[in-house]
Amino acid sequence: MSSLLGPLYFSHKCRKHAYRLYHHTRDCTIPAYFKRCARLLTRLAGSPQCTEG
Repeated sequence: MSSLLGPLYFSHKCRKHAYRLYHHTRDCTIPAYFKRCARLLTRLAGSPQCTEG
């Protein structure tokens, strides 16, 4: 998965959301959907709830 994303960093507030997304969604647990998972995690990392200080 990291080969698709590169390093992604999540703020402390956002880690719980990232963990849930990564470990509990079909997109991130089935290899055929890993590109969708990468897009979801990237969007989460750039979302207002994860970027605000």
